[in-house]
Amino acid sequence: MKRKMLAAREDLVNKVLEIAGRKNVKLYGMINDMLELVIRAEDMGLSLEETVSQYGIVKAAKDAGFVPVVESLWYDVIEKVFRTDRSWMTKKWYETGQWYGKYYSSKLPQDPLAAFKQDLSSLTWNVSEFSIVEDEDGEILVRCVSPRFPLSYTTLFSGFLEGVLNTFGYECEKKGISKGIIRMVFKKGRRE
Repeated sequence: MKRKMLAAREDLVNKVLEIAGRKNVKLYGMINDMLELVIRAEDMGLSLEETVSQYGIVKAAKDAGFVPVVESLWYDVIEKVFRTDRSWMTKKWYETGQWYGKYYSSKLPQDPLAAFKQDLSSLTWNVSEFSIVEDEDGEILVRCVSPRFPLSYTTLFSGFLEGVLNTFGYECEKKGISKGIIRMVFKKGRRE
């Protein structure tokens, strides 16, 4: 097979050489593997950057303890347990939110809200709209819209979000919850 010459920035080539050395592979093989991955990503309709980003989302979810589950099955189970023991479920989701608040506080102590917001925005792909925005007064507005969320799941997910934000030192000032719609306003507050 014929070879072609490729030009690249010296700093990038040096970094790839270093990686190849650590992996005990030849630069030629590593470059060919990378080019094949670019082609595979393109064939899937993705850029290599999108592919790496998507993998990062999956890895962050895995590291944070999330597991994939069929959405309709998840909602059915939630609905059944919610009807049986609403107060236990609500408490459990809130406590889980607190745990994730602590997880993100240790993961990125300088700005846990930014880390949480980034990961959760990526992980809520089944949601039409999801945002956590800080306004000029320091209030945090949480907005979530998903026509597929039953009221039970909407209620529990809002409790999870409240647990996280309470752990970050925000107190819920206003809450509007209806089937598939969450709107909450938090202020930096009393619970630090």
